[in-house]
Amino acid sequence: MQVRKFLLVVSFLIGCVPLLKAQNITTQQYIATYKSIAIEEMRRSGVPAAIKLAQGILETQSGNGSLCQQSNNHFGIKCKNTWTGKTIRYDDDAAQECFRVYDNARDSYRDHSDFLRNNPRYSFLFQFDGDDYKSWAFGLKQAGYATNKTYPQQLIKIIEDNNLQAYTMIAMGKAAPETGMDTPVYAGNGSGNSSRPDSRPSSSKNNHNNYNKPIAGNYPKGVFEINGRKVVFARAGTSLIQLASQRDIRLSRLVRYNDLEDDGPLRKDMFIFLEKKAKRGNREFHQVASGESLHDIAQAEGIRMRWLRRRNKLHEGEEPAAGQRLTLDGFSREAPRLAKNTRIIREEDQEPPEDFSPRKEIEKVKEEIAKNPSQGGIASVPASRPQQGGIPAEMVEDLKKVGEVNNGGTAPKATLPPPRTQQPVYQPAPAPVNPPQGGTRYHDVQPKETLYGIAKMYNKSVTQLQEWNNLEGFDIKIGQRLLVSK
Repeated sequence: MQVRKFLLVVSFLIGCVPLLKAQNITTQQYIATYKSIAIEEMRRSGVPAAIKLAQGILETQSGNGSLCQQSNNHFGIKCKNTWTGKTIRYDDDAAQECFRVYDNARDSYRDHSDFLRNNPRYSFLFQFDGDDYKSWAFGLKQAGYATNKTYPQQLIKIIEDNNLQAYTMIAMGKAAPETGMDTPVYAGNGSGNSSRPDSRPSSSKNNHNNYNKPIAGNYPKGVFEINGRKVVFARAGTSLIQLASQRDIRLSRLVRYNDLEDDGPLRKDMFIFLEKKAKRGNREFHQVASGESLHDIAQAEGIRMRWLRRRNKLHEGEEPAAGQRLTLDGFSREAPRLAKNTRIIREEDQEPPEDFSPRKEIEKVKEEIAKNPSQGGIASVPASRPQQGGIPAEMVEDLKKVGEVNNGGTAPKATLPPPRTQQPVYQPAPAPVNPPQGGTRYHDVQPKETLYGIAKMYNKSVTQLQEWNNLEGFDIKIGQRLLVSK
């Protein structure tokens, strides 16, 4: 009888084991357990508490994931070359990948902060306001933290569903713990930014934001038009990947539309165009203001940089001096006076600009008319012909304004500007050879080459080439000489 009772008790206990395992940690229990550590880490490192908790919830399934339970790894951080601690093998993007093991959750939270803080890939994140969780979420995806395409949206939903922003406010001193866990002393505007009139960051020691002064003027919220093109006004630090996602535009197109060097956060307040800018301005001239760059003018007037340069005979890198008058519609007879601190590109590094003077284009049209007298005039010139062999279709109106050419092919007298001194023809450098094993080595950039391709050619990283050549972004020019080995 006693044996039967014993067996029944053992069977009952064995049957309860799956039930015990099935009692998972809830999301609210996870938050209650680790919120203090997240607040502490934000004050120490600057990583927003809301972002840290949201990542922990997502990466560990609220603490129920097997990786977290076996290794105390709350953020899915892999071993990397710098890790010297304990490790565990776990199937993730690939089979049996190496992950870090921690003694406790606090160590995992601290290592996550240090991982973001000390990795150059994530350095731009710390330019955002601490309470701008949306820019942080999109920035993490942009920097390559996760491969999931919806990673930012998932983080944002977790933060908003669980009011995790409250803990960020507490860490920043904008909400008191006794009043703010569920109802913090803060009224967000739904964008992750502070609702104060001046939304610049507070003077916290963890804040490393450097904002330029905003563009003078008051601009409508949302989409408006400049020169017939859709545009929005964006503050310094705005994440382009977030903006591209909000407006359903490819990030690469947004960069191209706005003549930007890279897709990083905006370095200053500026207009961001949501479609291609125009080739001409909607007025005749623009007078350069003090401190105004050519890019500032292109954005303010809604005109593409390459066309602004062409219309004013400017080389890449040249900046007009304050007070100079730039042509926006038509073509200037001479280049403007340059600013004293303009970046002069060496002659051998320049791509020779095309000659867009009216005289040269008119002579080409006359030659076409002489060859095809029966066709008569500009209409006979194919619009798709390259600029080196004919007149571009978009310049027909400019030539008509000069008064030298009309649709009948005649050429009434008009005062023409003096001929432009011909620019030296660029001769491409010889193709690179295999680099030597040691010593200093240079590479002359060839047409269609990219910084990534050159780095791969010489078995170097893009970061190394940027540091050796003082490059701020990924923009390189044909003929530019790069240090590729030392």
